[in-house]
Amino acid sequence: MNFLEISKLVMNGEKIVNLPLRVCFYARVSTESDNQLNSLENQQSYYENYIKSKPNWKYVNAYIDEGISGVRVEKRFGFKKMIDDAKKGKFDLIITKEVSRFARDLEDSIHYIRILKNANVGIYFENQNLNTFDANSELILNIMFNLAQDESRKLSGRVKFGHMEAIKKGHVLGSSNIIGYRKENCKLVIVPNEAKLVRKIFELYASGDYGLYKLSKVLATFNFYNKNGNYYDKDTLKRIISNPKYKGFYRGKTSEVIDYRTKKRIKISEDKQIIYKTHENIIPPIVSEELWNKANEILKLRTKNYQNNNYFNGGLKYAFSSKIYCKDHNTNFQRSHGSKKKNRPVWCCSLYLKYRLMACETPIIAEIDLYNIMDSIIKCISLNKTKIVNDLNMLYKDFENLNQDDDLNFIEDNIKKIEDKKTMVLDLVFNKELTKDELKIQFKRYEKELNILIKQREDILKERENILDLKKNKLDIIKYVLNELDYNLLEDFIKKFVDEIIVSKIDNDRYKIHLDIYLNLNGLVKEKNKGAKHINGPLDKEILYIENKIYETKENKRRNKNYFTYNVYIETL
Repeated sequence: MNFLEISKLVMNGEKIVNLPLRVCFYARVSTESDNQLNSLENQQSYYENYIKSKPNWKYVNAYIDEGISGVRVEKRFGFKKMIDDAKKGKFDLIITKEVSRFARDLEDSIHYIRILKNANVGIYFENQNLNTFDANSELILNIMFNLAQDESRKLSGRVKFGHMEAIKKGHVLGSSNIIGYRKENCKLVIVPNEAKLVRKIFELYASGDYGLYKLSKVLATFNFYNKNGNYYDKDTLKRIISNPKYKGFYRGKTSEVIDYRTKKRIKISEDKQIIYKTHENIIPPIVSEELWNKANEILKLRTKNYQNNNYFNGGLKYAFSSKIYCKDHNTNFQRSHGSKKKNRPVWCCSLYLKYRLMACETPIIAEIDLYNIMDSIIKCISLNKTKIVNDLNMLYKDFENLNQDDDLNFIEDNIKKIEDKKTMVLDLVFNKELTKDELKIQFKRYEKELNILIKQREDILKERENILDLKKNKLDIIKYVLNELDYNLLEDFIKKFVDEIIVSKIDNDRYKIHLDIYLNLNGLVKEKNKGAKHINGPLDKEILYIENKIYETKENKRRNKNYFTYNVYIETL
């Protein structure tokens, strides 16, 4: 019999238990607790016996979903298999306990009832004593599904409320799988052996000498591997370093479900997360706040540099990463060695790596030549340490004596005056002494003036931050210049003091190479933006330190072709 034939019999008063039907049942529980699973087992036994007890019915199958939400069906594999079998004509009737077991979403419930109807399959909801063969039940079912959907929405709201209340009480929520801790009674307890790993990660990374890729290898030398016996991957290390729990801080509301139906979750920005220092008996710190903050300053800066310039591992995989630029295209140079050339790495424009000479004819530079050039520069600087220190002292003195309070007060006064003018203009419009078109013109002019003043204020505040950093780093930098600017620290010198290297051709010949090398000896770590800031030459306060120095290549393959000239610019002299 098809759906219409069965429906006519039911509408004429025939009970479905008296009809010769092939019958299955569907059962679902929303959690994997023992009580729920026992309930599921009982349902299976009950419905199988129930169907087999009806003389006119033939038991076909059971379709089960364990620990699955009823809001959406994407992950309800038992349900989806049941729908597929219905389309194949394997049964005539589905029995289920109640409306909320079938679906809690009105859209889904109507959709699948219609699919089953087209497949000549009806549904019987036992608790409500309703079946879809009965046309009179359609309105009641729609109301029931609406109520089930609303209950799901309320449940989602109650879960969110409970979550927020637990956060306010300082209960540590979320996964118990956090390296360095185990969770007991909504509190964290330090696991000593794992805590040693966490401390080592922060100590090494905060030194600034290691990117995440290199850090994983260094950890292996201390016999620190992941649970599979492999190197720690970069994402795991990044999550550890950025987790404030390690300095004794609670962090909650990192993400939020925005649709209870789809369970779609979005990340919450850090400024809107709940982060605060807890009592040590709730989250005991494994590292100091100072060490955690230092490591995260480095992580944030490298992450930003990577996003802006697509660097390898935050720009620190190699000494020259993120520092060399093509003069013709203002694009990064990248390191390459090719499968057969691992003993002779070279640096070339990223466009050349992608599209070869049809895209870029900027010279290819052997890494050995770059190191040799930097070696000669550092030796030259080492011979002039005393002069450099004197120049640095003078620079710091000038900065320390810089007082910009008057400029800042002047800007604030002008901002207030413009805001007052905007208010006065609005009053004129309300009094009909000024038209709306005239108001737009005036406001446009005021906004332009305001933007200029706000930018000036931001520049002054940024310069103040730089002055504070200078004061903080002054002794360390001078000590470094006097005591540690040595030959054996060549890579360290490149990472810390080489700002940019701009590569160009001489006489349009790609074997004749010119380098403009920019050094920054003031000790400030500068954020990088996309592209080179020196693409058009030196900036203010940068002077030529070495001019047209000639260097002959030491790379055997190019010895008879390549030669270099280079200029060196230093910002602080």
